[in-house]
Amino acid sequence: MGGFKWEYGTIGLYGVDIFIILFLVLSLVEYCRGFNFQFPISKFQSILNDSISKFKKDTFYQLLVTSYGLLAWSFVSIAWSPDKILALYFSLKLSLAVGLFWMARRIDFNWNKMIFVLLVAGALQGALGTGQFLAQETFSSKWLGTVQHLPQEGGASVVENSSGRWLRAYGAFAHPNILGGYLAIILLIVIWQKSKEFCTKKGSMLYALCSMIIFSGLILSFSRSAWLVFATGFAILFLMQKERRKELGKIAIILAGVALIWISAFSPLFFSRLEGQTRLEQKSLNDRQEYVMQAKEVISENFWLGVGAGNYTAEIAQRNPEHQIWQIQPVHNVFLLIWSELGMIGLLLFVALLLGIFIEGYKKNKALVLLLCVPYSMLGVVDHWLWTSHFGILFLFFVLGSIIHKKH
Repeated sequence: MGGFKWEYGTIGLYGVDIFIILFLVLSLVEYCRGFNFQFPISKFQSILNDSISKFKKDTFYQLLVTSYGLLAWSFVSIAWSPDKILALYFSLKLSLAVGLFWMARRIDFNWNKMIFVLLVAGALQGALGTGQFLAQETFSSKWLGTVQHLPQEGGASVVENSSGRWLRAYGAFAHPNILGGYLAIILLIVIWQKSKEFCTKKGSMLYALCSMIIFSGLILSFSRSAWLVFATGFAILFLMQKERRKELGKIAIILAGVALIWISAFSPLFFSRLEGQTRLEQKSLNDRQEYVMQAKEVISENFWLGVGAGNYTAEIAQRNPEHQIWQIQPVHNVFLLIWSELGMIGLLLFVALLLGIFIEGYKKNKALVLLLCVPYSMLGVVDHWLWTSHFGILFLFFVLGSIIHKKH
């Protein structure tokens, strides 16, 4: 657009997509092998009545209807989408996310191994982000999907004060807020389900070291929403897991020590970020208010159906032809964004899915569902990457599926 790359109009194939598609195909084959396709047409009515009865009583069937209903509605919205290719691409991406949701729910994986993987993955991202902040530069790699960012260049996410512009930690993500949100959720999951493998002396050292690295990356992302999400989630853990309060207290002291080190070394940056009085901070707040007003206009004219899946930024660009491409941004609220794209019908399906997950998860593990549903809702209210970014929507549905994992 206008000679510049339109990030939200870019279509790409990711390596993880191939693995998810392969796994979905294999899962479908396994399911079909044990399914009896032969049944008389006369029994169709009884099967339908039985399904309706189960839907009213069983949360599983409610999740089935709402998740695939949301997916189906996304595909239907292609019919009235101005950019039908974008709508199709988003719907296919949502298909992978919904498939990942059900895989995360039904796969009989080992939680100890899962926690170990999340711990190591989070530590790698935290270390990369810490290195980027200290070097004040990110590197470019087409294979890792990373882009070079320098603090003196426009468009880079920075913290600005009287001493100049300081680059925030990106990790391997497109924005520091994504890094911060990811590390906050990962660290909360790791703390919630401390693996048995870390009960040994060496294991505990690895657990502590990786947690401190993850927390460092979270701190240096300078994502206020991620800080708030982690603090809220940790408070929920402390209140819900009474038997672990002594252990959680020790973890809190260690993490507070890590935070104190970074804040002491770069106190002007943290105060600037928290006070929100600098030029960039004020611009960020004003931009967010403008995005909300734009979303309200779109919703008022497309209340029930929306503008079509993945078409929000295309709609904003059409309404504001005088804006430069970097000024065309999604509203920083997942719920308003879904309402704008899929209308009230799509929003109701999404909210019904979240409520179903909350109800199902609350029966199995109260601490986990409160730990993740509350922070996720907070992230959804203040940012858009859980819906607009390829990683974000996959990560969202993967964690939601894990909440209602059948072995909780």
